[in-house]
Amino acid sequence: MKRALPLLVALAGVLICAKPAIATPQGVVQGGYDEATGQLEAGFKLMALDRVFSESECYASPERVSAILESQMGIDVVVTSSLASVQGFDLVNVIADETKCDRLVLAMRSGTKGRVFVLDSDYGPVYLAAGKKRSGESQAAGEGALRDLTAATEEFRMAKADGTSRLEVLCPGGAHPLGGGMVNATPLGKDGEGVYPHSYERLGAQGGFHVTATLIDPSQDVTASRRVGLQVLCGLGLVPTASPHATTYVHRHETGTATAQCPDGTEVFSGGFQRTNFTTPEIKHGGIVYGGDYITESRAVGTDAWRVSGAATGANGGELTAIAYCADDPSLPVEEVSSTVSVAEGKAVAATTPQCPSGRVLISGGWSFGDSHDGLLADGYFTRAGTWAATGYGWFGSSELTAYGYCAEARDTLDRSDFPREPASGPPVDDEDESHAALYIGIGVLALVLLGFLRRRQVVRRRRRRRLERRIAR
Repeated sequence: MKRALPLLVALAGVLICAKPAIATPQGVVQGGYDEATGQLEAGFKLMALDRVFSESECYASPERVSAILESQMGIDVVVTSSLASVQGFDLVNVIADETKCDRLVLAMRSGTKGRVFVLDSDYGPVYLAAGKKRSGESQAAGEGALRDLTAATEEFRMAKADGTSRLEVLCPGGAHPLGGGMVNATPLGKDGEGVYPHSYERLGAQGGFHVTATLIDPSQDVTASRRVGLQVLCGLGLVPTASPHATTYVHRHETGTATAQCPDGTEVFSGGFQRTNFTTPEIKHGGIVYGGDYITESRAVGTDAWRVSGAATGANGGELTAIAYCADDPSLPVEEVSSTVSVAEGKAVAATTPQCPSGRVLISGGWSFGDSHDGLLADGYFTRAGTWAATGYGWFGSSELTAYGYCAEARDTLDRSDFPREPASGPPVDDEDESHAALYIGIGVLALVLLGFLRRRQVVRRRRRRRLERRIAR
């Protein structure tokens, strides 16, 4: 683990990590929503990091998992055969029968009812062993067609090269999240400097949208503060009855794809991804070019699945998880709208979808670079015009970027005044820069008016002086 200490990532987005923490170039890995799940999440973070740096790119054996967690976390850990034989209380169990090269399963009995909490790397979030991986929200479901659309936005700032931040925005008034987006309010630099996502996911229990973002900066010397906006689109009636996850490992210098499939009888209305972990490509940390895996595709496939793809750069790969949000609802299936643009090497370009057909409302979006792995996805977001835009930067070469929007049957009651305008071409316009430009123009106009006034006064004075001189001459 010594080699891992200066690592890139907080292994974005999969879970909110828990104490104890480890240091990385992107800050301290920490977090966890409560004590019952915090140790499982922290343990997973450590072992996912160990996997990235292992020669085999596999999870460690159950015995080694136990030894690493005890050493790094300072807690007692046991190895047990199955979920049916979980030992102790508030004790981390490594499930030997389920833990393999591509899978890690941890469990803990906790709470006043002694329930068993499970963290399965194939799935993602901690779930109850008897809960069949269904959240309280999905069990409650929600009745009726999609209605009463609302939205919320938040703005954040990031200023540390290869630093990560967990960004969240919550729905207003108890509405349920449908989809969300992130936008670089400060446009990307000419060299690609800007904020890029490690994860995009809906927050069911909290009722919002979450992105783990990283600030990519090729210069590393002076990193300017950058504004990044987060959006969530919400409503009543459409709530996922299932949120299937699918995970793959993107090996060093390779690519990978994962598809989350909706259960029979349900249809996908939104989706997202977790766990990418890249740092600024080709930049060394402690003499090592870490790299990591980055997203190249996140979109619906047909009416009942969500597919994500990624590629790895530098010395390391990483995990990639697809998430589909599925329901049996009269507002579904969604109808897709899309648009494709060419992204040149070293350039940032945005693709913007058409508006939804009449009687439908855009509720989520995605993107794809197709079969190319030469572009980095900077953002995907809702626009003020009721469209979806995605921005790509041609980091490794030129490519084609397609933005996908997903439209559900609903009455459009959404106030989009806080959303960015559609990008005419290229990345979104910075409102701050626009206001500065307007100020400079205004100052220029005033200067011209003042200059004209002064010149006119000079002309008047000359005329008076000449008239006076003629009178004296007479």
